[in-house]
Amino acid sequence: MSGVSDFASTAQSVAAALLAATNDPADAVRMLTTLSIFTPSQATPVSAVGVAMSTMQSGCGDLFRRAALVALCRASTSYQPSSFDDAAALRTQITNLLDAEILIAGDQGADATFEALRNLRTAVVRDLTARGANLAQLATITSPTTMPSTVIAQRVYRDSERADELVIQADPRHPAFMPVSFQALSK
Repeated sequence: MSGVSDFASTAQSVAAALLAATNDPADAVRMLTTLSIFTPSQATPVSAVGVAMSTMQSGCGDLFRRAALVALCRASTSYQPSSFDDAAALRTQITNLLDAEILIAGDQGADATFEALRNLRTAVVRDLTARGANLAQLATITSPTTMPSTVIAQRVYRDSERADELVIQADPRHPAFMPVSFQALSK
């Protein structure tokens, strides 16, 4: 590497490569969320060299988090929410991460980064709000006793072929014995 810009480009390339390496957007969101909260350890001496090391560690942490956040926002555009609630939860998760990084950039006086992250936050909110708006919300499905998933699907949706959806949502030990209460799509 010949300089700082090469180092920054390489960090961004790593985050982009991780995003490209995942087939499932949900996996990419999970992995990049973990990377976007990275904080380097600050165990450095108090000497001048230690202060310089600490500054470098902090700067690298900022760079790595921000590269992961950008890749996370890109991953969210491919993620297909299963419900209104799923879209809202992802939106909240990403905006919380962005808000934390926006605060760091603001405290550092990094105005251009602050504005770029705020614009990215706005784009994520618009995208996930629009894509989640027409999706069904989750509702609590209750029955007086355990029943097979096909019976509950017929009762709730008037379509027994949607039983697999209920099994995925409730994650029972066996589809013939669904829990008496669980969350599933309302329609």
